[in-house]
Amino acid sequence: MQISEKGFYRILNSYDQQDPRKHIDWTTDFTHELPIRGMDDPKPITIPEAFKQDCTQFINLPALSVKRNKIWQTMSYGEYYSAVLDFASTLIELNITKLSAVNIIGFNAPEWNIAFMGSIHAHNLPVGIYTTNNPEACLYVSEHSECELLVADTREQLNKYLSIWDRLPKLKAIVLYNDNVHHIKNIPPNRKVYNWDDFIQIGKKSKNLDLINQRTSQLQPGNCCTLIYTSGTTGNPKGVMLSHDNYMFIVAQHLKKYKIDDGYRIVSYLPLSHVAAQLVDLIGIFRWGGHLFFANPDALQGSLINTLKEVRPTFFLGVPRVWEKIYEEMQKVAKSNGIIKTMIANWAKSLGKIGTFAQTHDQDPPTCFGLAEKIVYLQVKKALGLDKAAYLLFGAAPLSPEIREYFLSLNMYLINAYGMSECGGVQTLSLPENFSQFDSFFMSSAGSAIEGTEMKIFNPDKDGNGEICYKGRHIFMGYFKDDASTRQTIDESGFLHSGDIGKIDQKGNLIITGRIKELIITAGGENVAPILIENEIKKNLEFVSNCMVIGDNRKYLSVLLTLKQDLSGKGKLTAEVISEFNAQGSQATTVEEAKLDPLIKQYIQSLIDKTNQQVISKAQQIRKWIIIEGDFSIETGELTPTLKLKRKIVEKKWYGEIERMYLDPKL
Repeated sequence: MQISEKGFYRILNSYDQQDPRKHIDWTTDFTHELPIRGMDDPKPITIPEAFKQDCTQFINLPALSVKRNKIWQTMSYGEYYSAVLDFASTLIELNITKLSAVNIIGFNAPEWNIAFMGSIHAHNLPVGIYTTNNPEACLYVSEHSECELLVADTREQLNKYLSIWDRLPKLKAIVLYNDNVHHIKNIPPNRKVYNWDDFIQIGKKSKNLDLINQRTSQLQPGNCCTLIYTSGTTGNPKGVMLSHDNYMFIVAQHLKKYKIDDGYRIVSYLPLSHVAAQLVDLIGIFRWGGHLFFANPDALQGSLINTLKEVRPTFFLGVPRVWEKIYEEMQKVAKSNGIIKTMIANWAKSLGKIGTFAQTHDQDPPTCFGLAEKIVYLQVKKALGLDKAAYLLFGAAPLSPEIREYFLSLNMYLINAYGMSECGGVQTLSLPENFSQFDSFFMSSAGSAIEGTEMKIFNPDKDGNGEICYKGRHIFMGYFKDDASTRQTIDESGFLHSGDIGKIDQKGNLIITGRIKELIITAGGENVAPILIENEIKKNLEFVSNCMVIGDNRKYLSVLLTLKQDLSGKGKLTAEVISEFNAQGSQATTVEEAKLDPLIKQYIQSLIDKTNQQVISKAQQIRKWIIIEGDFSIETGELTPTLKLKRKIVEKKWYGEIERMYLDPKL
């Protein structure tokens, strides 16, 4: 257990007789240094130490690229390092209190990375805020994190803070990086708002390098480097305190696993306030000496594919909804193919699963696999901009095994990266070498624990299912200012209780079967994992965009269904859904028409019946369903920024419709 002399004496002086593991296994005070838990390999190092080493090593290599005015602008590692020091110097010059928070709200851009790294170098805490947060949600994070400076990208985000600034007495200034302060008329004269370039110039002129070096030299690997606020699916967000060592340990394990001959090219588009994007786009990128390309702000509205084709990344991480969207578009293309193209595609896919498995296990692939790779797989990957990608990952939420298998049939192995903010983002990886044969478990598994960590199932049932728990150097420091939640999450043995339910096979591979807080307990006492049923529904009802199973303390299960609609926002069904409904004899073209059409009701019921035949018990069968207007989205509040379902919000919003499904006294 490694800790500095200063940290050791702080532990002695803060010893809590009632809670002896406090400040050793966990803390809720970010001024504390925690001991390094577990093995000393890799050697503990702070982020500024590693950043300086890597920027020096890769000084002339491209680091960050962003497209502005339709032209890619690139910053080298040497320029990146200088900009980080300038940002840190400005923080010191403006008397931003050491260890206070610097909040960052804006779409991914070089300025986001510079603000994050610059804050750490000035011994401040960078804290990302989701761009979709409303003013009250912003207020909570900024107040709770004790923010003194805000970095924002546009006047839209600035306006949120102008409306709440009076309630943030510690907030000293705002920096705007993708808009011009001089063109904004509603800034009160008593509020200090800087243009990005003006802010950086302060640091260039003041050159507080000695103070920066002094501050970074005081940092220890067991110190807090950032706060990540949870999505708040079950209440107010909690501030997850991550140490330098948490991030550096995880990245070190990745460096051992991911070997790319063509250099690391990564497209940044996932929210940088989320742990996965921070791990890859903020920390991993400089450790790898990689080149980070920032997507356009409308990436998830359709422009991402264009960026992928330009950049041709060698490493790509997508949340499940991104892979689902790609899958849906590929299905549309497949349906428009002629007979010959369809026959060729089906032939290639018949070889794909077995061939890809063989290819990733140093075995001989089937005859003609090489031909299929040349005429089908490679062409598909080129069309997606993923033909150079050595690794394809997904995380943050479950992805249907059927979709994973579909991509596998096209020679695209999707690695499941399972974790949470509280473990630095990653606990398991489903790398091909974890599996000795291709089976259903192979497609459902989240893989095995990363090296240097320990994983177990707490209180397993007769089938081996229980709460997934793990420990190691990646476990977070604690929840900022929240002793009670931290005690509930980290037990006396140092294990983190994830709240996820799963089981582990004999080879150490994990399969996740549900989440404790999402687990439905019916009135009959049956435990039901809704995600598994929802995946089956979306598999069988391809015209459904989202669904949510209801049934906690109820006599039976029901489900809310949303239909796939075009982007007009007027409830018009997509062309594919209209075509599928037409095949059933229906003339419905809108959600409202589909809800009233007896032919559609009959069709949906037949597919629900099919789904009910595939679940493992009668208690898991769907007895009632209803189509609801619109769709679940971040903007309307049903999804978190990482596209997880806010079940309590959905239940509250559609309370009347849910209650109507339970009015029939015969059921």
